[in-house]
Amino acid sequence: MPKGYWINHVEEIVDQEAFGRYITKWNALVERGEAKMIAIGPVAKTQIGRVKIQFAAVVEFETFEKAMSFKSHPDYVDALRELGDDETLVVKRTSCVVSG
Repeated sequence: MPKGYWINHVEEIVDQEAFGRYITKWNALVERGEAKMIAIGPVAKTQIGRVKIQFAAVVEFETFEKAMSFKSHPDYVDALRELGDDETLVVKRTSCVVSG
């Protein structure tokens, strides 16, 4: 069964405090083994595209199905609440799911 991955690009963190609360809850999920951080950090160079990406992350899940459904995991939903009803007021980002 293939693993699943989230590939995340953060363009801008608008509200550092709220985003920090989200990250604290996200890190608890990682520490518990719900997901594995493969790579995370500031983007050194955007090779193609006009959008300036500040940070990127690659997250690994045990299965593709888990990666596809994790956004509805109760503890992740709790973390997302830290971003409010309109998360673009806290962070501008994209996230996609791929099979690997």
